Amino acid sequence: MYLSSKFGRNGLVMIKSGSDNYDEASIYSNNISLNNRGYTKFKVVFSFYGAGMEIGDRFCLDYKANGASKWIKAKCWRSGQNFDFEDGMWNDNTDSVFRPTAIITNSISIRFRGFSEENFDRVFIDKIQLFGHVELV
Repeated sequence: MYLSSKFGRNGLVMIKSGSDNYDEASIYSNNISLNNRGYTKFKVVFSFYGAGMEIGDRFCLDYKANGASKWIKAKCWRSGQNFDFEDGMWNDNTDSVFRPTAIITNSISIRFRGFSEENFDRVFIDKIQLFGHVELV
């Protein structure tokens, strides 16, 4: 869900709960053509704000390469003390690096999805950037 403004930021997207129905608790990009650039590794950098997330609630970043039908989990972040983030504050410059199994990636899609048990658990996401890298062997 798109929000024009929340928590001092403009142009955000929000994901809610999603322990059962991931599509309703996710946001995702279109399939992004990479114009045969030969990327083998990707990095997603973003900011997020957890609101109402209890200890153990989490959200994940997934990807699909080359028009695949199934999403692959890149990384998950868990809320709470001694976990990945504290609820109620902005977490800037968060990143995840992943390598699709394909030798060459010609297109990529990314998705953020929520895993929590209540409808009031929300993650607000801002400033999403996707970088592609060519690893030399």
